[in-house]
Amino acid sequence: MPEKILCIEDEALLLEDIVEELQDAGYQTLKAANGKEAIETLKYETVDLILCDIMMPLVDGPTTLKLVRERLPQHDEVPFIFLTAKSTREDILVGKKMGVDDYLTKPIDYDLLLATIKARLSQVHRIKETNEARLKRIYNALKENHAKEPLSIALVAPSYKYVKPIEQALMDLGCLVEFIQEEHLSVRRDAVEKNDLVFLVYSKIVHYYLTGLINTQTTHGRGKMVLLNKGNIEKTLRDAFVDLGIGQIIDYPYPPVAIFKAILEATQNKS
Repeated sequence: MPEKILCIEDEALLLEDIVEELQDAGYQTLKAANGKEAIETLKYETVDLILCDIMMPLVDGPTTLKLVRERLPQHDEVPFIFLTAKSTREDILVGKKMGVDDYLTKPIDYDLLLATIKARLSQVHRIKETNEARLKRIYNALKENHAKEPLSIALVAPSYKYVKPIEQALMDLGCLVEFIQEEHLSVRRDAVEKNDLVFLVYSKIVHYYLTGLINTQTTHGRGKMVLLNKGNIEKTLRDAFVDLGIGQIIDYPYPPVAIFKAILEATQNKS
């Protein structure tokens, strides 16, 4: 399937030219006239790369990049390329610190544009292939370990739909899995004690539960907890949880490699 590229540009004629060049090169395209439109699009669409003008009305390029990285974690690994008529050292440094992957200057050299896109997408594919290979190795190690004794795991979330894909993957590995609704967590403290590992989707209820453990200086089972973060844990709180031995924090969209690594570590600790 052709890669999909989101083009964000407020100059209508230039936007059409860019889209035409990309489509001629075999890419799928989405269009947005400013960052506000782009953010709305990215809430519902999955893309492989983002081209974004810097100077735009309503929401400019740097603000768009900031909002994508902070509020749309499902697009964290999507390459982001600025299109700009300004390419001073200071502009580039600001963009790099914010997480932009590349710059292309206007007027656009379309040969350079296509070469840059191809290079960035190739890099993403290499990373994906590397992660898939790592995932396969971890999966095989888990299958081998679980053949001896299954790992018991609890999944805590507001609703079953949040953890259904994770549950299926764990069951495929031979784990014993139970789902616990977060409102039952206060009366199911045994979930931490009796299970080898507990995944908790972070929420207000989970927050109060964890801070209760901290305030009462409860230490038993903390290291067996893994927080699944949808993007609402502030850095200071994240650091506090880690320092207090709560366990790991895995950010949305909860990469399988990270999930399986947590399980593998629990398996090794159990043995």
